[in-house]
Amino acid sequence: MIRPLFLIAFVAAGAHAERPADYASGVPLSSSGVSSFQRVAVPAAVYEGAVRPDLADVRVFNADGELVPFAWLPRPAAARARPDAVALPLFPLYVDRDRRDVSGMSLSVVRNAAGTAIDIRSAEPAPGPGQELGGFVLDASALTEPLSALVFTMPEAVGAPTMHLRVDASDDLATWRSVAPDAVLVFLESGGRRLVRDRVEIQPTRAKYLRLSWTVGRPVIEFTAVGAEFAEQVVESPRQWRVLQGTPVAEREGEFEYDLGGAYPVDRIDVVLAEPNSVVPAQILARANSTEPWQFVGSTVFYRLREPGGDVTSVPASVAGGARRYWLLRFDPRSGASASVAPPMRAGWQSAELVFAARGSPPFTLAYGNRLAGPGALPIATLVPGYDGAKGLPRNVLMALAGPPVKLGGPDRLREPPDVKRWMLWASLALGALVLGWMAWRLSREMGAAPEAGDAKLPPD
Repeated sequence: MIRPLFLIAFVAAGAHAERPADYASGVPLSSSGVSSFQRVAVPAAVYEGAVRPDLADVRVFNADGELVPFAWLPRPAAARARPDAVALPLFPLYVDRDRRDVSGMSLSVVRNAAGTAIDIRSAEPAPGPGQELGGFVLDASALTEPLSALVFTMPEAVGAPTMHLRVDASDDLATWRSVAPDAVLVFLESGGRRLVRDRVEIQPTRAKYLRLSWTVGRPVIEFTAVGAEFAEQVVESPRQWRVLQGTPVAEREGEFEYDLGGAYPVDRIDVVLAEPNSVVPAQILARANSTEPWQFVGSTVFYRLREPGGDVTSVPASVAGGARRYWLLRFDPRSGASASVAPPMRAGWQSAELVFAARGSPPFTLAYGNRLAGPGALPIATLVPGYDGAKGLPRNVLMALAGPPVKLGGPDRLREPPDVKRWMLWASLALGALVLGWMAWRLSREMGAAPEAGDAKLPPD
């Protein structure tokens, strides 16, 4: 008896197994080699054709139509990188040997037609009798990022194992501010070994010029070179971008609506301003469908300023809020932006990635678009043995490329199926009403027949 029941359960499970035809569309996946696992970035067609904004109605099938296990790859943390150090032009300052004070010196800069610094002069540009090196001026005017440290190339011989110096910053060579009042450099040598501390960290500083100096009684330091280091910067991951033409919102001046065509995980928004020297404060709103209320996701100031070297534009605004299809820009009316023409909007997103087990015969198909489908992905640590979030996927995981979308089950898979429970409930209510009506009709007939029975003649007394 147990064996037939097992066969029945097996056949029933097979009858309900998912097939590619259960999904509206799919994209074929191709790979350059053979690997146990493959990864693929979700193409734009999937975001537009999937029913669920969280892509829960996505599956992977092999060439035999068999479902293969897959998992969503966690988004990597923002990468950080430190730009390479840059050598700064170095100009010596000579002072009186007895005074050794650079604070009262008059400095000037001379530039050629290309704007390159070629000379920085003090009141005494060359060493004279009774003078010695009292410091340096560093030209940092060509740098665009704030400095976070200075790296010194030490001379072959130093006057002391520890050296103290002061670092000041200026934009005009006249007014100086201290950024490191007592920086210490170390140069120790013993038994053929060296201990060198040649780096001075400072608060992130943006200045055209830096001045190095040391006080009376401190040894003279004849640096051969000084390099500038910068703070770590976030390295933006590659994004896909789409330019949208919006429509003005009726009777709402300065509001423009945009339709992405799908629930993309947008995290950057930019606007292409037509007029130079435009500054437009704006609010950014979004929603998943046309019936939801708008939700605020960020605010920014878009601008386009004309400069001699070319136009300077605002960076894309960072927004959050999940996968949304519809977007609304609300411009501040005081900006003077046109209320009749919607400016083009650029939307950027990082495509989600999934990893699947390359089980069965290729080619594989990424299927999507099924209103009845629920989440089908495994945890990444379950799918890939030994997965380490810090190290990422093994190197032998190949990248699969998505082809053009193809039709699988067609648009019928996107339609809302009939609500059987609802119809059964209405049918039960209708049947109950009919039964109650029939019972009331029977009861009224019986009550109408009762008087006739009571009219029978009574026997005489």
